Amino acid sequence: MREIDATPTAKGVALGLLAGVMSGLFGIGGGAVLVPLLVLWLALPQHSAHATSLAAIILTAASGTLAFAREGSVNFGAGTGIAAGAIAGAYFGAALMHRLSPARLRQAFAVLMVVVALQMLIGFTPDDGVVTLGGAGAVAGYVLYGVVAGGLSALIGVGGGVIMVPAMVLLFGFTQHVAEGTSLLIIIPTAVVGAVRHSRHGYTDWRLGLALGAGGIVGAIPGAAVALRLDAEVLQRLFAIFLLLTSAHLLWTARPQTMDHIPGEIT
Repeated sequence: MREIDATPTAKGVALGLLAGVMSGLFGIGGGAVLVPLLVLWLALPQHSAHATSLAAIILTAASGTLAFAREGSVNFGAGTGIAAGAIAGAYFGAALMHRLSPARLRQAFAVLMVVVALQMLIGFTPDDGVVTLGGAGAVAGYVLYGVVAGGLSALIGVGGGVIMVPAMVLLFGFTQHVAEGTSLLIIIPTAVVGAVRHSRHGYTDWRLGLALGAGGIVGAIPGAAVALRLDAEVLQRLFAIFLLLTSAHLLWTARPQTMDHIPGEIT
């Protein structure tokens, strides 16, 4: 019987651990860490790296969500509404993707994220958010925002917390902790849909995804613990720095000579 090479699995657990810490700390899926490292360290093709990272993110985000939920830092009502809209929006965005310039979209969104990051760094954030919602209006507003965010995710290749967290803080007045916990909740169903969709084309390596997810489960717990113990203002500013780094990544991949080899979604 041929022996199974344990090296990719061991590397997968290590990568998942790193991504899990980032996920728990910032309320993101961890794809910003996983995708490039899967390509560079494990030599996965780009599509497989993206698809497999989504499979891992299911477990990582679930672990982070539980950690935030134990501290009461997850808005399940808002998360459910935004997730429902995001799944629908992702399909519309995917349909429009080939009709628009990915480079211009990435550049425009990167500039927007720089503005948002600077606003968060300065500390100018409305206490109650820009939008005040209640009752049925709140449900409709969350679903509508989810559609917009899901569409942007599919169009630009940026998903999860990078879009969700700043919007929930600035638009809806969520605290940084609740925004991150709710973002992780939203990421779970969207990652499931993405992983299954890519699996139909043979891109998802479920065994490697499980190894990555196992590491992610472990890493997300201390990441979330650190986030929950940091002052909300400090955590918000750390997230703003992460947004600036993500913006730089988007601008780099939007260069004309790199658009044929875009590194996958940042989740």
